[in-house]
Amino acid sequence: MLRSVPMVHFRAQVPNRDAAVATRAIAGEGLLHLVDIAHGHAPYDASPPGVRELYAGFRDLVHRIHAVADRLGISRAEAAGSIDGDDVADFAAERERILLGLEPIEKRVQELVRRNAEARELLTVTRDRSGDADRLRRAAIDVARLDALRFVAVRLGIQPPDGLESMTTMLAPSSHAVIPLNEHDGSVLFAAVMPSYAKARLEDAMRLTSSRSVTLPKSAGELDAERLARELAEAERAVADAQQAIEGERVQSLELLEQIGQRAEVAMLLLQAQTFFAAAGRFVVISGWVPRDSADRLAQRVRTATKDHAIVEVEPVESVPGVSEGTMHVPILHHNPLLLRPFQKLIDIYGTPSYTEVQPTAFFAIGFLAMFGLMFGDIGHGAVLFSAGWFLFRYMPRFLDYGILLMEAGAASAVFGLLYGSLFGIRGLMPALWLEPIRDLPRFMMIAVAFGVFVVTAGLVLNIINRWRSGDLREALYGPRGATGAMLYWIILVVLARAFVPATVRIPASVIAYVVVAAVVVIAVAGPLMKWLGRDGEQRPRPAVRATPWWLHALEASVELVDTLFSFFANTISFVRIAAFAAVHAGIFIAIFALADTMAAMRFGGALSIAVHVAGNVLVILLEGLTVSVQVLRLEYYEFFGKFFRGGGERFAPLTLRPGSESHA
Repeated sequence: MLRSVPMVHFRAQVPNRDAAVATRAIAGEGLLHLVDIAHGHAPYDASPPGVRELYAGFRDLVHRIHAVADRLGISRAEAAGSIDGDDVADFAAERERILLGLEPIEKRVQELVRRNAEARELLTVTRDRSGDADRLRRAAIDVARLDALRFVAVRLGIQPPDGLESMTTMLAPSSHAVIPLNEHDGSVLFAAVMPSYAKARLEDAMRLTSSRSVTLPKSAGELDAERLARELAEAERAVADAQQAIEGERVQSLELLEQIGQRAEVAMLLLQAQTFFAAAGRFVVISGWVPRDSADRLAQRVRTATKDHAIVEVEPVESVPGVSEGTMHVPILHHNPLLLRPFQKLIDIYGTPSYTEVQPTAFFAIGFLAMFGLMFGDIGHGAVLFSAGWFLFRYMPRFLDYGILLMEAGAASAVFGLLYGSLFGIRGLMPALWLEPIRDLPRFMMIAVAFGVFVVTAGLVLNIINRWRSGDLREALYGPRGATGAMLYWIILVVLARAFVPATVRIPASVIAYVVVAAVVVIAVAGPLMKWLGRDGEQRPRPAVRATPWWLHALEASVELVDTLFSFFANTISFVRIAAFAAVHAGIFIAIFALADTMAAMRFGGALSIAVHVAGNVLVILLEGLTVSVQVLRLEYYEFFGKFFRGGGERFAPLTLRPGSESHA
């Protein structure tokens, strides 16, 4: 729980002919986090010859299969499984087999989609013609007389009533007439008339305004309602036939599309994995990280799949070149208990810890629940949050983690509500077992500061542990956030605390003086101590430059230390907001109760008073609960994580054919 799952480096050399079966075996186990075998140092593509071309080909195949499935209305599931058969070793032959199954379906679907589009377009045109003909019949248009006109140009159009004025403006100042003929369904059928010589101006006006032109039929017979009804019925029948043909193709091709789609996606995944491999003569080298407890199982699976032709090596993290230098990252896999899983997601928002760091999930969870309970302590509100979380946990599995988080936050709120003696903001129903935030505010502020001291100290201790584990002993012992910084922080805290505690419990000044002298001595012997520990490190050769005076180094270190100590105390004082938000939580209810008392004196005062109580509690739970959550995250991220969290880690993402697999539990 405090450390990520131990990893080992897995390296396998397999013959070229067995690369595909080895990849399938590795993906079937879902245990290997692949890394680029060249680690970015090779000046050329180190993957096996032809792999990237085949990968691009299968990626195109998958895209084409998805396009055909989308046209047929088929929703495809994620890839899961393996390619069966002895031909799996030949991806080129596999691609040809998939093409033989896909291309006939693709051609048939293209033809069916084209016919369906044409039928729908014809239906749209026929409906427009039928609607226009109905409008023309309503307006009693004499088609023959309009067609016989020679000295004027007439155009019919449909647009909203307020658009006729814009049409008139476009036609002016030439001679013209805009005549409304029929108004129906919020639009107007109109005739625009101009002299024949201004026909081009009329065409431009029809095009530039929002008018939809109505084409005059060539004869009165084209306005016949029965004829148009028959044409409309035929167009609708053609659309139905085209849709039925697509449905028939969908039923006929569903099984084959699923089969070739599955094979293509799995092959693409395996080829994508092989792009991480490196070719070494007649062998392929596979490199990656695997959980230490599962390394033997994966090695045996690879040996079995290749009929013992594979050479497998497993190395501990410390023996892998590049890890200590930071050029190769060890992935992080968490095995957190169910109750800590929601907090891991909150940490992922901030960053991913490195492999050598202490995993902060448990510390984050304890701090989050303690601070949330302190700021939002109320038995009733906690019960509401717990009930909401239980509902999500029980009936909405997609939001399982959110449900757990709400239940835990609700439990913390109820516990502190019991200590405060608060039930839906009502005090006096039960005695306060600890304190009342708004009445004991000075005491609560001191408690909040003490809690801040504890959190800051915990962050410094975690930083010392992380630095020590990564081999940076100088920073662990003498860095501003190391043991020296923590010791000076506590020395100053003790000195300041002497002003606020009785003389009978004060730490003697002589003891403080001895501690200060010890700190100075420890700082003075930093160089010899590092050499004695053998961790002073080899100094990289540097070009000859003018040496910096020792006093300037001392000044820079002193300024950095003082700045860091000031930031520690600023971080500590920041925890006063815990008491402030707890007091605000109680103060809001004073206002709600005052408003409820005012309402109680009015007509229907009892009902109004209850409504104010209910609405006030709902708003407090929603708005203040959200505000408190944001403040808790701010204190966790900036005041706590800022002391030790380095980040830069990489999540464990194994090659797997199992959809929905998680890299942490």
